[in-house]
Amino acid sequence: MPWGQLMIAVGPDGRPMRPLVKWHLWTICRGEPPLMTAAVGAISIVLGGLALFFVGPELAEAIVHPEPRWLVYLLWFTLGASGTVVPIGVIVLVRGALDLAARRSSMVGMVVSMRRDVGMFGRTYRIAVQAGDRALTKKLWAEAFRVNRAAFDQLRPGDRITIEYSPHLRYVYNMVPPEPLKKAVG
Repeated sequence: MPWGQLMIAVGPDGRPMRPLVKWHLWTICRGEPPLMTAAVGAISIVLGGLALFFVGPELAEAIVHPEPRWLVYLLWFTLGASGTVVPIGVIVLVRGALDLAARRSSMVGMVVSMRRDVGMFGRTYRIAVQAGDRALTKKLWAEAFRVNRAAFDQLRPGDRITIEYSPHLRYVYNMVPPEPLKKAVG
C-alpha cells in the first residue's frame, strides 16, 4: 500500500469493510458540556413543574365550570407539554451529573470518518474515531464525537489523534491533533 493512504479492512468476499459508526444525530445533549447540560436539565424540571403547578388547577376548574373550548384545549396542550418537559429534564440532568462526577475518559485512535451536518442552530461537525491500532483491533465500531469547525478543518481521515472526553455525553475536553508534516530541507 502506498504511503499515506487509509487502510481499509477487507471482508470475506473481498469487498472493503468500512467501520460502523453510531452517529447519535438525534440524541439529547450529545456532545454538549456536562455543566451546561445539567443546568439545562434543572431549568427544564423547574419550568415544567411550575407549569404543572399553575395549569393543573386551572384545567380542573375549566372542566368543572363552563369555559370556552379553546381555553380548555390550550390548557390541555400546556399540561401535556410540561408533562413531557419534566421527564426529559430529569434524563438530561442525570446524564450531566453523571459526567460531572465521572472521570474523564481518553482514547488514542484514528479518524475513520467525518461528517458535516446542517441543523436548526447552525452547522455541526462530527468525527468518528476508532480506538487502538487498526491492525490489532478486531472490532469495527468507531465512536462519534462532536468537534468545532477549526478542529474539523484540521483533521483528515487516517489521522491519529488523542481525545479526552466525558464518558456519557461524549463532550470533547481536549484533543491533540496530528503534527503537521514538515518539508525536508535538502
